[in-house]
Amino acid sequence: MRLSTLTCALLLAAGLTTAGCGPRYVKGTEVEYTAERQHLADLVERYRLAMEQRDVNALRELASDDYYENASTTTDPEDDYGHAGLERVFTDLINNVKDVKYEVEITDIQVMGEGKSAHVDLEYTGKYLYTIGEQDRWQTVSDKNRLSFRKEKDQWRIVSGM
Repeated sequence: MRLSTLTCALLLAAGLTTAGCGPRYVKGTEVEYTAERQHLADLVERYRLAMEQRDVNALRELASDDYYENASTTTDPEDDYGHAGLERVFTDLINNVKDVKYEVEITDIQVMGEGKSAHVDLEYTGKYLYTIGEQDRWQTVSDKNRLSFRKEKDQWRIVSGM
């Protein structure tokens, strides 16, 4: 028993872990590690950076051509939009927002459908500098969100939640 404890301690000290030493986590989260979950978390970080940089080309690369947003309201179809609506959001981001600060905390990652779909649950805080008339204003929003992903030609794409 002492040898096993010593072995785990040495492996942990060297930065290595094994199943016998306890769970590993996706970087920056409390979500149990798998390579697929880490990859999805890395994509969420790409999304976060693209938001902060207002990089609509990077956001387009992350979005599925089948993107559909129901604005978290299942009973009101008036605020739903697809890929064309997402392009309008991108246009607003470029034309009306001057600066973005965007923080994300991943709370869960679920891979389903034999690895073909996934959900990443997160909490975010966004701070947006925009102009109304000739006056700049900051707006802060915080909420929980779910980014839904689908694997398309071996690439994960966001199908809703941006």
